[in-house]
Amino acid sequence: MSFTRFNLIMDNALPDKPKRVFFRIPAKLLAQILVDGYFYKEVQLDEISTTGLSFYLRESEDIPENFEVSFRLSPFSRPVKIKVEVKNRTNLIQGLRIGCIFLNILDADKNLITSYIVRFTNLSLPIKTMNIASFLCLIDSLWRIAAFLVYYRGAKFEKVFQIPFAEHLYFAILLFYALCAAVGFFFSERITNFKEKRYCFVSIFCFIAAFIFILIKNIVYFRIRLGYLGYPSINIFFLVYGLFSLYIALSIGIIIRWLKNIDLVLDMLAQHRLVFTKEG
Repeated sequence: MSFTRFNLIMDNALPDKPKRVFFRIPAKLLAQILVDGYFYKEVQLDEISTTGLSFYLRESEDIPENFEVSFRLSPFSRPVKIKVEVKNRTNLIQGLRIGCIFLNILDADKNLITSYIVRFTNLSLPIKTMNIASFLCLIDSLWRIAAFLVYYRGAKFEKVFQIPFAEHLYFAILLFYALCAAVGFFFSERITNFKEKRYCFVSIFCFIAAFIFILIKNIVYFRIRLGYLGYPSINIFFLVYGLFSLYIALSIGIIIRWLKNIDLVLDMLAQHRLVFTKEG
């Protein structure tokens, strides 16, 4: 897997301020430049980050040092309107590159741009995969707990498995499975909103722990199925659960494949928020 093109920018201009580290990603978006509240011209953004943006002009064109930029990150999103200041003007083959920094940006607009960067770097795939898979694990754990309370307690686990306190042990394992699934789902829903990436890895750890339970149940079901080949309803249940387990396994494979990139991007986003907090 390869990232879509992005640049890593580090700004050490002021030694008494925290170092800026952020993504600057391509953004072929139409934007309106407003000067003193009036339309000045329309440009196409070249790159955008959580701290600024850039676009090109013809060398003969000029632009004020301070102005407002209004643009939409997607056709159906609300417009983002930010006051900016020109930081640099660079003559390149493409034209005069205007690099700007944000002066006043609302938290809602900041979060919108951060979400755009996350989607741009394709983190939405592993995050959505983990979110759906952990939710399915949570549903699986809840119906198992309900089934245990309604039916399995009458099965006399100690006699069936010949293990002392087997009923209490299995119920404790079910609760742990449900806890792992719930924690995995809770944090996977909020990965990009937390300030520290450790919550992502807590979610991944809990998700994998839940999968271990599912794997063990599949081994047990395979052994049971050998004695119930003539029962269609039981075989259908085993087939559905096998497909569910396969989906969970594929989800873990996707997450592991993206793990290094998740680590990188969440670390960068955490540093974005650190800069905004110290400068805000």
